[in-house]
Amino acid sequence: MNRKFFGDTRDLFKLDLVCNIMKNLPELDSFTFVPMLTEDDETKGQKKNAKKDLAQAVKNGKGGSKNMELVLHMARLQEIDNDLEYFRGIHSLFKKENIMIDIFDRHKFSHAQREHYFASLFEKFPTKSLIFLDPDIGLEERKPSKKHLLFYEVKKIHDRMDNHSIMMIYQHFPRKPHNEYIKFRCSQLNQLTGQDPVTITDNEIVFFLITKNPVLKRKIGAVLGEYMSHYPVLSAHGEL
Repeated sequence: MNRKFFGDTRDLFKLDLVCNIMKNLPELDSFTFVPMLTEDDETKGQKKNAKKDLAQAVKNGKGGSKNMELVLHMARLQEIDNDLEYFRGIHSLFKKENIMIDIFDRHKFSHAQREHYFASLFEKFPTKSLIFLDPDIGLEERKPSKKHLLFYEVKKIHDRMDNHSIMMIYQHFPRKPHNEYIKFRCSQLNQLTGQDPVTITDNEIVFFLITKNPVLKRKIGAVLGEYMSHYPVLSAHGEL
């Protein structure tokens, strides 16, 4: 994730979706947020349209837009430039919803230091948790950077997960047909983990959710199906 997008419509969608999953899957004890926080040189001055975008999201029925309390919270997060204050805002949001949250490594993420970044996750690996990996762009490309999550990291986290946890990955769409791209990524993730991901998308970003537990996977599908019934702009790849 990147500071210039604090409190934007993607934040609205992902945080509302996470809250919804946590509230409807009592099997999960906690939410583990892995922000992979980066910053670009052009960060300053990028937020001027954020409030307008939130208003447009409500008008267009985007994911999370019916949660007006969260919409107001996003507007407050837009005013924050300090990383620590932003994460405090996220923590207070989930605390208010009685959701246990662990925000993992709030320091800047870099390509050169990614081994060190993830090493501390494995020192105290969560159980019965929704583990949300939030890179700037998404999964590895031919020339990955600090904005990407690498496949070997996905594999390592998946292999360490217990049968009562879920891995959730954030992904921007490239300039390719979206359905084909989702199928392509799902196939890659299946080859990597042996699991078929469950997906949900607003046609701008897509989330891949992976669990080792087939019963839990069906429950995820039911939760996402119910969530999508409130937001017609959302869709899923394959059967939920």
